[in-house]
Amino acid sequence: MDRFDKFTDRARNALNLAQDEAQRFQHKYIGTEHLLLGVLRVGDGTAARALTSMGVELREARTAVEFIIGRGDRPTTGEVGLTPRAKRVIELSIDEARRLGHNYIGTEHLLLGLVREGEGIAAGVLESLGVNLDKLRHEVIRELSETSPNDRGDASQVTQWTGAGFVSGTLEIGSNPADIGSSPLVQVIGIGQVMADAGISVELIALEVRGAGCVLYWRAHSEEEGHLGQLRCTVRDDAGTAYHALPASWSGGGRVSSGQTLVTPGPPPESKTMQIDVSGFAVPGHHWTIREEVHAAWHFEFAIGG
Repeated sequence: MDRFDKFTDRARNALNLAQDEAQRFQHKYIGTEHLLLGVLRVGDGTAARALTSMGVELREARTAVEFIIGRGDRPTTGEVGLTPRAKRVIELSIDEARRLGHNYIGTEHLLLGLVREGEGIAAGVLESLGVNLDKLRHEVIRELSETSPNDRGDASQVTQWTGAGFVSGTLEIGSNPADIGSSPLVQVIGIGQVMADAGISVELIALEVRGAGCVLYWRAHSEEEGHLGQLRCTVRDDAGTAYHALPASWSGGGRVSSGQTLVTPGPPPESKTMQIDVSGFAVPGHHWTIREEVHAAWHFEFAIGG
């Protein structure tokens, strides 16, 4: 079986471009730094969008690579092999896809693998450019929450209405008293579950567990035109923890809505499973008055311990 049989076309292209970058620097190997440059060059990929949103540009990244490790003495020809760290990144990318419930490996998973490896030249390049690896992981998952499940293999973007019928609302994570978004990351739990009811499919993408609480990433799609709005849910676990779910940010129009929900507190060590029941959606009207649009039930249960 092809080792890369589940890699999307963009991910395969990123690997080819990583080899091109190695040859550009006259290096006889493909390291984590070349993988980073490769995903950056796939400009319409999820990873490149996340990196660009963090202020990382290809030219600056190349300059940082050259500053850290320099260039080779003579041109290289033919294929070059992956370093042990780069091979580890590939393994971590596959694991990241599995944890998120994805049946493919895209540039987003390659970038998550680079972030998780965290000790290679790529990590040093990102840190030299002022990028916090924890925040970069958060940005990749945020990008995924705004990407259609049908287009997940590095879709360019989700189409949203910008005229009449467009609905959006934002509550900055950092403005929450618990300051969840900026607290230390503990772990990321890939949920990757989709439930359908009342003509609406709800997908829970991932749960970021942080020191001050959790950030739940979600997406919904309706079979009919309508404003889905902000997800409303209740959260429980097998340890009997009293959770509170608060809106963080959301956007949508027509048949699609996506966003983030803050969950406090974080799960205690003794909890092993979490249950999230989505009861419907709320659309802000004038002066942010909440009006009910949908009543149904979507039940999710997933492991959080171990």
